[in-house]
Amino acid sequence: MTKRFPLSISAIALSLALAPATGFAQYSGDPFFENTVALSQAYGLESIGLGLDLASEFEAPYDDELVETVEGITGASLERFEGTLATTDAELAQNLRAALEAVAEAAEAGEDTSASVEEARALLIQAYDVVIPENLRGTPAFTGGVMIQLLLAEGGVAEGYEEAAEGNEPWEYPNGWVALQRVKALWSEIEADASEQQVADAQEMFETLDGLYPQAQPPESVAGWNPEEAEAPAQRLGGIVETVVDANLYPGRDAARLAGHISALASEACAAYGENEAVARETLYALYDLYDGELAGVANLFVPEDEETASDMFGALIGAGDDDDDEEGAEDTEDEGDDDDASLSGADACSALQTALTNIQGAFGA
Repeated sequence: MTKRFPLSISAIALSLALAPATGFAQYSGDPFFENTVALSQAYGLESIGLGLDLASEFEAPYDDELVETVEGITGASLERFEGTLATTDAELAQNLRAALEAVAEAAEAGEDTSASVEEARALLIQAYDVVIPENLRGTPAFTGGVMIQLLLAEGGVAEGYEEAAEGNEPWEYPNGWVALQRVKALWSEIEADASEQQVADAQEMFETLDGLYPQAQPPESVAGWNPEEAEAPAQRLGGIVETVVDANLYPGRDAARLAGHISALASEACAAYGENEAVARETLYALYDLYDGELAGVANLFVPEDEETASDMFGALIGAGDDDDDEEGAEDTEDEGDDDDASLSGADACSALQTALTNIQGAFGA
């Protein structure tokens, strides 16, 4: 599983520089604190939708790299909400997984995916309505939270471009393209609340991003591209969205508060782990996004042993941090601690994670 959430340390600094000058405390909404798990679940649903969009945008047989992306719809994105869906509607959960697997299998076989995509998309819409509470769906603050993830998360608008350019992986480029189309659709839902100036500013950012993403088809070469070129307009657009929806969309601004929030939710998740592991893991996915994107870098400076433990335990519990693109030979350099982590029970790994996050909370003065 690759890293999924938005904000690296450098991205936080850039976002603060580009965001409106008024303080974030003015905002009435705080979705990453108030609806932490629901936003992660929504991101999983959205990510699957983007995978289906990619399958529809291109014709079979697909490039091998695109096949891998499409196959990802049955992985971590689904696990972000499948436990809750299965608990609420087991039949729908089974049908959705089967439909997504059918899409992945058709893509791998080089077959037309249109019929299986249509079925999967219909079930995905039903799943969204089951998983995401009605009082959140379509609200400005929640929509803003979804948009900021699509703009800044791994494989999103900014990162899709960066990964294509920096890693010389052109087939990461369509990921950013489909994410941008989805951001545009969500912007249309909140645009009526924007001022004339905000609309103009957002349009300017969309035009810049459209210039970077003129089409879904990846370029023949990404040589000479600036990997960070999509970052600034994506961050700036996130700042505009933040003011339009009147909600704090950059949870890393108050690191101490975030550290306390993550520690508290980890405690709840670990307490529930034995009762319903799949549902507890949904919270862990959400917490890993925030932890890895916002706190890990700084925590490594102050409490490196606790940071390493937390990262290792997230890996043991949800596969976080696994990277299929590790350099050849990496497996040969793994230390004995990795084997120890793999042998831990889920309950023990969760307990170790909780302890490490509590220590990190203390290091941040929370």
